Amino acid sequence: MLRRSAVSLSLGTVLVLCHPLSSHADDPHPPSRRDLPRPSSPLPSPTDQSPEARLQRGKLAYQRGDYAAAVLTLRPLLYPQTLLAQEDQLLLAHRLLALSYFFEHDEAGAEQEFNLLLSLRPDFSLDPLVDPLKAVAFLDDIRRRNEQRLEEIRRRQQEEELRQKAEAEALQKRAEELAQKQAKRVYYERVVHRKLSPLHFVPFGVPQLSDGRTAVGTVFLVGEALTGAASAGAWLTVRLRYPDNTFPAKEYQAAQALTGTYLGTGSAFWVLVLAGLIDALWHAKTTVEIRELSQPPKELLPPPNSTPQSTSAITPALSLAF
Repeated sequence: MLRRSAVSLSLGTVLVLCHPLSSHADDPHPPSRRDLPRPSSPLPSPTDQSPEARLQRGKLAYQRGDYAAAVLTLRPLLYPQTLLAQEDQLLLAHRLLALSYFFEHDEAGAEQEFNLLLSLRPDFSLDPLVDPLKAVAFLDDIRRRNEQRLEEIRRRQQEEELRQKAEAEALQKRAEELAQKQAKRVYYERVVHRKLSPLHFVPFGVPQLSDGRTAVGTVFLVGEALTGAASAGAWLTVRLRYPDNTFPAKEYQAAQALTGTYLGTGSAFWVLVLAGLIDALWHAKTTVEIRELSQPPKELLPPPNSTPQSTSAITPALSLAF
């Protein structure tokens, strides 16, 4: 019994190995084992009847050159209905079935499967480095005969891709608008405080010197001191020399010059005093306080008698108060 079993096993192995040679005796470019793709995943369990496992068994049968077994394994996965959920698995099943039909000399079945592949992927092609050149030429001939139909399929696929892209962008935009409407609005108030002291209202560059701005303070100090002293000196001279506001004829020009001097220098003095005050207030130290509000500021609230509006109409979310 052991010897007879061994003989039958050897004959079965020989038949399987010789099958591709007998099927492609007339093929000038038969596929060799070196050209066939190697299994990239572990062997599936014989008891596993899932579509993925059956596809793997069909792929292994094709790689062994048992194209009849590959057809018997792969065809139920595609007909009468597709059992494969992923697109790459579906394309692989059609490709292996088409090549198995071709190697079995069933050109009608191979052409049907190649047409289905081209309908799914108009730019599908075989690899001349892996697949037999006769099968590559067979597919190229099918593509040439159906070029107009394939061009129409490409155009429809492009239109469908554009439509799906536009729908996805519209849905994304709608989702962003909805999220913006439902997002919690937070309002902040920005308050600026200026620290003023009595020194800011003292002339002669005192505010600038106290803030460390020596150059500006010195300019105001010297300018106000000179103009103030000149104005006061000219005014005292006029009052002391002409107490009753009467001028001798020979001193009329001198009196006018003294009067113009104390008026002009006095005006310059007060201009410098005012400029120093403005400069001191402008450069006064400030502190900025930002605090969160529990409700929208009054400026953003609708009038009491107006129709309530949605919060989405309120665009500013930051209230600035100085």
